[in-house]
Amino acid sequence: MTHTVSIVLNIAADKADSFERAFEENEVPIWRDLHQKGTLLRASLSPLEISTVDAGGAKQYLVLAQFKDASGHHAHDSDPRFERWNEMADAYQPEEPFVFGGDSLYEVGG
Repeated sequence: MTHTVSIVLNIAADKADSFERAFEENEVPIWRDLHQKGTLLRASLSPLEISTVDAGGAKQYLVLAQFKDASGHHAHDSDPRFERWNEMADAYQPEEPFVFGGDSLYEVGG
């Protein structure tokens, strides 16, 4: 089964547009490279319309990444481009993200 990572980012509402552009410039190329290698099966960034957590005025985004296995997650997180982007992304986040991950038990579809 795949290794799934879900992250809820809390982005300052007044920085959301800038964050989205920076995400596309910095994170999406890493996703494309890992996808081309077969390491990353799929990934998305979605603005949340439903959340049970009060964001305190922040705009929430769900980052979802499914890797072939856990080694893909480690390859992503150790990529120097991600290390730089992760540091830059902190400036957009007034609150810490919620991060979850693990090997999938059940999957339907592809």
